[in-house]
Amino acid sequence: MLLNTTKVLVNIAGEPLKESVNGVAVDVTLRMVVVNALLSPMEKDTGMQKMEKEELARKVYQNDSVDLTIEQVKLIKDRIGEMYAPIVVGQVWRLLENRV
Repeated sequence: MLLNTTKVLVNIAGEPLKESVNGVAVDVTLRMVVVNALLSPMEKDTGMQKMEKEELARKVYQNDSVDLTIEQVKLIKDRIGEMYAPIVVGQVWRLLENRV
């Protein structure tokens, strides 16, 4: 599936979510949360799993649009679901399931 990583995530009122980057408030994008989720360590990860996550994070980070396999979508959904609040999980999962 083709995913637009520049999509801005919004709060419940429909306003862009913000994050502080070097003291500056920036809009939170799909790219930001996916890369953060993939690069956050988990105790159970093997070396191979860490390598696969790092490679996928680079692919997402370097491209405004990425083509993902079913396995990659599942991995991203799992990691987002473990790390983020419902406002982020709901939006990201809908985007990954093309329900936007």
